[in-house]
Amino acid sequence: MKLSPSLYAADPFRLHEAIAAVAPYSASFHVDIMDGRFAPAFGFGESVVRRLVKEYPVPIDVHLMVEHPKAWARRFAELGVRSVAFHLEATCEPEALLDAVRAAGARAYLALLPDSPIEKAEAIMTSADGLLLLTAPPGGGAFSSDALARLHKVPATTRVIVDGNLQAEQLISPALSRVELAVVGKTLFESSNIAQRAQELSEILKY
Repeated sequence: MKLSPSLYAADPFRLHEAIAAVAPYSASFHVDIMDGRFAPAFGFGESVVRRLVKEYPVPIDVHLMVEHPKAWARRFAELGVRSVAFHLEATCEPEALLDAVRAAGARAYLALLPDSPIEKAEAIMTSADGLLLLTAPPGGGAFSSDALARLHKVPATTRVIVDGNLQAEQLISPALSRVELAVVGKTLFESSNIAQRAQELSEILKY
């Protein structure tokens, strides 16, 4: 399991400084795109994602928390990001959307809300490049320990990302042993020493 800092949690007035501090310990940068509807907040936009792709060598993983991902997914995939995740709960044509993201050159991930059962994605799971499992409500909220219980139902060959108010104590859970990426936000960027905290978390994730 590797570290993917959630840039939405960083100080927007010191974003470049925060990115530089965590980059040496990051497998990717996680970028939330929110429309204020699916998630009760607004996230980054295309211009920020475009600059991130241009300025930094670390791969960018985009997480769409929007009501109509069809209008968004291909646009972000075309910016040169590594992956685009969209919510199964927000679309009635997931397979077409997976194909559109891949056609634009990015990995296509399905995302599930904390209370959505894995069974909801079973029919098309093999068509996706992986799953992003939220462990807290979109846009913020308490960590849901029940969300981790879903992991044993995910096929062993499926890439898995976990995202949502993860603290150090959750990162050492045996339930996460087959997870590829852990998205970490507040517990990283609210530290007084971001670089040191990123190093600590990356070391935790190795075990």
